[in-house]
Amino acid sequence: MKYRIMAAAALGVVTALPATPALAAAPRTFATSVTGACDTTAGEWVVDWAITNQSDTPALLIVVESTPPASRLSSLPAPQGGATTHAIQRIAGDSPGARLTYIAVWTDYPGGSYQSITDFTAPAPCERAQPSA
Repeated sequence: MKYRIMAAAALGVVTALPATPALAAAPRTFATSVTGACDTTAGEWVVDWAITNQSDTPALLIVVESTPPASRLSSLPAPQGGATTHAIQRIAGDSPGARLTYIAVWTDYPGGSYQSITDFTAPAPCERAQPSA
């Protein structure tokens, strides 16, 4: 079965649609959003990757790339169908940002695997707060 893949890179959303509508199964989709907060105590960005399984069945997530290398994620929580999970990554305050690339795999859906690439861009350096005198 051949598939067309449509992606909205800005949100890291990947949707797979069967090339032949008559053979359509429930679409298997994921959405990834990212936010960052400056932790002024540590001088680090706390990056929150929110990963939503928009299909009705659980999927296994495999990390393909997580940057920067010094603070990469080694695993991701596997969200149940219809659920959102979070992965937290701490990156250096002077880092320009982070990237997460993963593949979602459905064991009940032969050939069903889809890739998501999402970037976090730090809006400014995150600096450690100076102690009050």
